[in-house]
Amino acid sequence: MTNSYTKTRIRKITRHFGLIPLSSKTFASFYRKNAIVQIKTESGTYAIKPFFRNLFLRSSTIHQIKTTANYIQLLMDSGFSYMPKWLTSNSGKLWTLNQGRPFYITDWIKGRNLENQKDFEEIGRALATLHTTSSRFLYTKGPFTPRQIRTWQIQDRLFRRRMTKAIQANEQNHGWYKKYGKHCKMISDRAWADLRKPEIVDLFEKELNRPALIHNDITSPNVIISDDNQLFIIDWDHIKVGSIYVDVAKTLMNTTQFNPDFIQSLLKGYEELYPLDRTERKLISSLYGLPREAWQATRFPNRPRSREMIDIMEQTWLLRLKAMDLLEEWTNQ
Repeated sequence: MTNSYTKTRIRKITRHFGLIPLSSKTFASFYRKNAIVQIKTESGTYAIKPFFRNLFLRSSTIHQIKTTANYIQLLMDSGFSYMPKWLTSNSGKLWTLNQGRPFYITDWIKGRNLENQKDFEEIGRALATLHTTSSRFLYTKGPFTPRQIRTWQIQDRLFRRRMTKAIQANEQNHGWYKKYGKHCKMISDRAWADLRKPEIVDLFEKELNRPALIHNDITSPNVIISDDNQLFIIDWDHIKVGSIYVDVAKTLMNTTQFNPDFIQSLLKGYEELYPLDRTERKLISSLYGLPREAWQATRFPNRPRSREMIDIMEQTWLLRLKAMDLLEEWTNQ
């Protein structure tokens, strides 16, 4: 897709939204070279985003974009202010098809990334607002947290098999496994034991009647503080009905960089709007401790991205352990 967004193609897409681009520029993301297109028009600056199907779901790309657009519409109708406005196409939908690929357009948010404790308090409030707002109009029931846990359990089992095989075969990365693999196993074992406790299992049952929308991919690059100091969460392609506890744990891991001040600020902001009891805190703490990066990185050990993830884990290992201790203290407060 090196030259997939020609000026002609961009004009065709924007025309469906009543826009005429004056100029355009393509930006890369962590995973895609042509992740987003910035267009400047007489009415403002916008972002064109291609929508990609989630390969873990059996549904089609069209079904997935329809579901995503419905959730986005519900949030916009409820006044949720922490995401860029999605534009409506001439057909009345929040997306359009071009060459078989769904595209959507949002306002372009100019600003900076998360920097200080105040920013992290605000991302906590944004996350809590998402969870509490969406729970008022959703009626879907399902084992939200247990479903995610089962997926992670499978990844953990595969990690352990790869670790054993690598050490026995004296593979190139066996040294990392010997140094950190056993620690990852110990951390996971402790988390799995906590997740089997009766009070946690009871919480799973209560969650069945409290469905909520989750962003499911809040990372540092996906949070922007605009020039007028408004916080925006971008890249809503993975929005779904799911576990708020998983959403909080993943956000903590993917944004705070194991900084204790940032962790405490995010949780403070979240609990201003969504107070958590001791069992809920314990669940988040246990989910946070799972070494998901190790599972992902060792799945394809020869890829540059995997090697980078392993290097980051080595550099931040002690910080990770201290962050886990901090969350354990938070649980017992």
